[in-house]
Amino acid sequence: MGYSFPSLDTLEKLAVALNVELKDLFEFAHKVPNLRELKETLNALLEQADEERLRLLVKVVRALAK
Repeated sequence: MGYSFPSLDTLEKLAVALNVELKDLFEFAHKVPNLRELKETLNALLEQADEERLRLLVKVVRALAK
């Protein structure tokens, strides 16, 4: 596990499905120094999200939490 890399085609499809630019998949702004800043970042993103994006986020978080 973790020894293969997705193809460019797969990455493009993922970016389209998430409605983000391909470069956004490689930004690591989520690596913040502490838990408080991480929560602040997440809350700011949630505040900016429209209903459709929030529904998608809930699906992704539920899948990751399983």
